[in-house]
Amino acid sequence: MNRKILIALLALLAGINMYLDFSRPIFKNEVSLNTVLSILIVGVATAFPSLMAYFISSKTVFKLMGVNIYKLSSDLVLALSLVAWSYLVFIRERPDFYEGASHLYVAIWPVIVGLVALLLYLGCLLVQLLFWLYQKHNKPM
Repeated sequence: MNRKILIALLALLAGINMYLDFSRPIFKNEVSLNTVLSILIVGVATAFPSLMAYFISSKTVFKLMGVNIYKLSSDLVLALSLVAWSYLVFIRERPDFYEGASHLYVAIWPVIVGLVALLLYLGCLLVQLLFWLYQKHNKPM
């Protein structure tokens, strides 16, 4: 499946999660401008790390043993996000009143996944550097 579609699906899942949080009876099913803005902001913020990882991976051509490790790390970030948000939308129960743990996911998840994506990117750079140094050192004279 196309990665762009999966990233859009991720943003949609994050928006649906926020809508489900705001549609509980405690909020009296009010849809206001703040709700719509929150849904849009959450969708963009959630998809941002995966989108940046995809953008970086699409600009690199380095392959190690036939595998583009940048694309692999980008897919890992996207898969992690899709699994987490699918759980939040489809599996987790939503009682009428709870402490708003979902809002913690919304606020913290882009930061956590952004750090994971950054660490994977730095790891890919390190592997590429080590591979380059290995090739340079073992070059026959």
